[in-house]
Amino acid sequence: MTALLTEHAHLGVEPVLRELHIPSSTYYRWRQAGSEPCERRRQDAQLTGQIRQVHADSGGS
Repeated sequence: MTALLTEHAHLGVEPVLRELHIPSSTYYRWRQAGSEPCERRRQDAQLTGQIRQVHADSGGS
C-alpha cells in the first residue's frame, strides 16, 4: 500500500483507499502500528529475544 501511495503521491490517500475499498481508519491504524507498536507486540519482541537466548545457551536444543 505504501509503495503505491509513494509512487503515485499525486493521487492522494483517500481516493486510493476508496478505489481499493479499504476503510481509511484501517490504513491509518496500520500506519500508526508501524511507528508505535502496541504493548502486546513489545512484549512479544522481548519474549522472542529471551527465547532465542535460552535456545542459544542450550546449544540449540
